[in-house]
Amino acid sequence: MSHSSKAHGSTPRHDAPHDASASALTVLQCGCGMPSEASGERRAVAVDPDAKARNVKRLRRIEGQVRGLQKMVEEDRYCADILTQISSVHEALRSVGRELMRNHLRHCASAAIRSGPDDAEPMYDEIIDLMYKHSR
Repeated sequence: MSHSSKAHGSTPRHDAPHDASASALTVLQCGCGMPSEASGERRAVAVDPDAKARNVKRLRRIEGQVRGLQKMVEEDRYCADILTQISSVHEALRSVGRELMRNHLRHCASAAIRSGPDDAEPMYDEIIDLMYKHSR
C-alpha cells in the first residue's frame, strides 16, 4: 500500500456524482492497483483530502521527533528518555497506519471486492497480510 503525497492523477474525480444532497466531502480518485503512466507506482482508488492532510501533518511531526531522537543519541541522553521518545514515535506511526488502513478498506479494498472474484481474492490475501504485518 504505497500512497504518495503528490496529487493522484492529473484530473481529480469525485467518488459519486455531485448533487445538492451529496456530502460536502470531496474524495479524489485514481485507479487502484493500476500503475500510474508516469511512474509505474500503484495508486489509491480514493483519498479523503482531510485524512491526507492529517497524515501529512502527522508525518512531518514524526520527522521532527526522529530528528530529536537523533540529537538525543548524539548528546548521550539518558537511555530511558530516548526509549520513551521512541515509543511516542511508534504510536504516532501506528496512528498514520490506522488512517491509511481505513482509507484502504473503504476505497481500494471495497472497489476490488465489488469488481468480482478475480480482483477480490488477491485483495483478501493483501488485507490478511496487512493485518498480520501491522498487528505486531
